[in-house]
Amino acid sequence: MSWAIQGMGVFPALAGFLLFDESWDALATANYAALAVATAVLFSVGYIVFYRGLARGLVSIVSPVSAGYVVVAALVSAVFFHETIGFDRWMLILVIMAGIALASTRGRSRATLSGVGHGVTAMIVMGIAISLWKPMVDASGPFLAVVSVRIISAVMLGGFLAAMRAQWSPFRNGAGVFVIAAALLDSVGFIVFNFSIERNPVSLIIPIAAAYPVVTVALAWVLVRERLARTQVVGVAVVMGGIVAFSAAA
Repeated sequence: MSWAIQGMGVFPALAGFLLFDESWDALATANYAALAVATAVLFSVGYIVFYRGLARGLVSIVSPVSAGYVVVAALVSAVFFHETIGFDRWMLILVIMAGIALASTRGRSRATLSGVGHGVTAMIVMGIAISLWKPMVDASGPFLAVVSVRIISAVMLGGFLAAMRAQWSPFRNGAGVFVIAAALLDSVGFIVFNFSIERNPVSLIIPIAAAYPVVTVALAWVLVRERLARTQVVGVAVVMGGIVAFSAAA
């Protein structure tokens, strides 16, 4: 599934790239190539872990926990790019970790704990990837950043599947329609995010982007009929609130 998401997600970005006639010049630089490969590897791993978490755990748990990538990205930026994390953000990190602990309590589903582990892993990997994303967008533009990372990810994941001799069977029960929709929405989401951080301060856009689990959890409750224990509901709410507050904090 991750291979299909990455592969099909190339087309919306490629169409925009050709339509707006962006330059290919960034691809010729060694720094950009290194960033693209590193980001593609991280996103590939992150997507695999995230989707496995959705398969084994609960969407209502995996999605909010993985959204903690914002915290990881800030920590990576502080360590490697010498950005400052204030006292308020350190306190919010503790709040988010407490929320994850509450969400990790065993609820009605045995899949819950597995989902938390996958969510935390995706959070760490995606956070490192996002910390590399802004330099790529600055160097190449909103479309080429998505195109280059998606193509590299699709090739790597395709090679991995071939090496593992995995079956390339079509999706069953009409699942292909949902995979195509997910790939297109995921790619368009990245493009819109790129345009946003080009035209507005990152500190303004990240709080909005980090709030995506609110929609995901709501849809999981309505469409999939997931139900959490009360402690887990509190934990998910604490995680989402802490992430938004963390992103908005100066």
